[in-house]
Amino acid sequence: MIDALIDGAIKRRKVVLGVTLIACLFGLFAYFSMPREAQPDIDLPYIFVVVPFPGVSPEDAERLLVKPLEVQLQTIQGVKHMNAVARQDTAIVTLEFEPSFPKEKALNDVRAKVDLARGRFPPDAEAPIIEEENFSDQPVIGIVLHGAAPERELARISRDLKERLEASPGVQEAFESGAREELLDVNIDPLRMEAYNVTASDLAGVISRNNQLVPAGALRAGAGMFAMKVPGVVQNPADILALPVKKNGDRIVTIGDIGSVRRTFKEPDFITRFNGQPAVALDVSKRSGANILDTVATVRKVVADEEKHWPSTVKVDFTYDNSDFIARTLTVLESGIMTASLLVMMIVVAALGIRQGLIVGLAIPACFLIAFMMIHADGVTLNQMVMFGMVLAVGILVDGGIVVVEYADRKMAEGLPKDQAFAAAGKRMFWPVVNGTLTTLCAFLPFMFWNTISGKFMSYLPLTLFFVLGASIFVALIFTPALGSIFGRKTAVDA
Repeated sequence: MIDALIDGAIKRRKVVLGVTLIACLFGLFAYFSMPREAQPDIDLPYIFVVVPFPGVSPEDAERLLVKPLEVQLQTIQGVKHMNAVARQDTAIVTLEFEPSFPKEKALNDVRAKVDLARGRFPPDAEAPIIEEENFSDQPVIGIVLHGAAPERELARISRDLKERLEASPGVQEAFESGAREELLDVNIDPLRMEAYNVTASDLAGVISRNNQLVPAGALRAGAGMFAMKVPGVVQNPADILALPVKKNGDRIVTIGDIGSVRRTFKEPDFITRFNGQPAVALDVSKRSGANILDTVATVRKVVADEEKHWPSTVKVDFTYDNSDFIARTLTVLESGIMTASLLVMMIVVAALGIRQGLIVGLAIPACFLIAFMMIHADGVTLNQMVMFGMVLAVGILVDGGIVVVEYADRKMAEGLPKDQAFAAAGKRMFWPVVNGTLTTLCAFLPFMFWNTISGKFMSYLPLTLFFVLGASIFVALIFTPALGSIFGRKTAVDA
C-alpha cells in the first residue's frame, strides 16, 4: 500500500503539486484571517456569584446571603474550591472548578442552585449576578473623554459612544466609569406640605406608583387588534410636577403646588480625572474569537467618526492599547520564524547543493501554510504559544525531507533516474521518517494532558507542533518525491 501511494504520487506528480499549492493558498488565507491575541483564549475555571443588597452590613451579608448560597453551592459536582466574601452592600461567592470543567453544565448548575438559595434571601436583596471569567473579557483599549465641557454633556457623549461601540463588530462591551447617573431631585416646602395636609409617605407613594411601566396588552375590535400604551414612566421634571397628590375641595393638589424639581446627579462612588480635568472613561472588551487588531481599529474608527460631532471642548485620548503590544510581539515572532527559516535553508543548501537544498527548503513554507490551514479550521487563534511552536518546529520539519533527498541522491549516484530514485527514497524512508516524527511528538504529548490553567495555556505549543510536523510527513514523503522527480539533480541517465 505504501509503495502504491509513493508510485501514485510520482506518476501523478502534477496533481500532487497542484493539491499542495491549493492547500498552501488556503493556509495563506487562513493566516491573514486568523484572530490575533496575546495569549490563548482559554476558559478559566472560575464562576462568580454576586448578590447586591444596598445597606446591608458585612455581618448581615454573611448571615443572610453567604450562608444560604454556601449550603446550596457546595452540592455542585466538580467544585474544587469555594470562597466567599461578605462586604458592605454585597456578598460575593467564588467557585473554582477543575480546568477541564464543562462550562455550560457548570453555569446551569450554579444558576439552579442560586435560584434555590434566593428563597432564603431577604426581600430587599437584588437579583444575583452570575459571571464567568475568561481572557476575552479583559479590556483591549481604554477611551477617555475629558475637557472643560459640562458634566451632563460628557455623560451624554459617553452614552452615545457606548451605544455605537457595542453595536460595532468585534466589540462585546464598553464599560463606562466616571459618569454619574442622572436623577430628579424633588424639594418639598414643609410649610406648604403642612398647609395641604400631605405627608412624606403620600408623596413617595404617588411618585413611585406613577413611575413604573404598566403592560396594557392589546385591544381587539372589529377592525383588528390595537396595542395599548399606558404612560407611566417619568421622562422630565414637568411630569413629576403635574402628579396629583390629593383633592382639596374643588382643587387637585399636585406636587408642583408644594415643591420643585431639579435635574441633578447621584453622589459619586469615585471620581475620574485626566490631566487634571473631569473625565469619563470607557473600557472596551472584544468578543471571544474576534481579531483584536481589527476590533481596536474599528473602535478607533468609530471614535474618530463620532468626534466630528462633539464640541471643541471635549477631547479624547486612549489610555492603553493591547493591540499595539500584540502586533509588536507577533512581528518579533514572525521575524524570528523568517530568520530561523533562512538560516536552516542556508545550512541545507550548503550541505546538499542549491537545487536539492531548495527542494528541501520548500518544505518550510509548505508545512507552515498547511499547518495554518488546519489550525484555523480547528478554531485556534494566532497567539504567542502558536508562534513559539512554529519557531520550535523550523529545525525539525526539514529532517524528513533531508533524509529523503539524501537517499535519492545516493540512488541517483548509482545510476537510477531521478523519478525512480525519489520513488525508492520515499518507499525506503517512509517508516523511518514517520517513526522519527512520532517520537519527537511523543516528547510533547504530556503537555496536552496537563490539567491545570498553565497546562491549558501550554497545550497550544504541542498542538501547533502536531499540525506542523504532521504536515511535514506529507511534505517529506509525498510532496518532496513528486517535486524531486521533476526538479531534482540530473543524473548520467537523464543526460
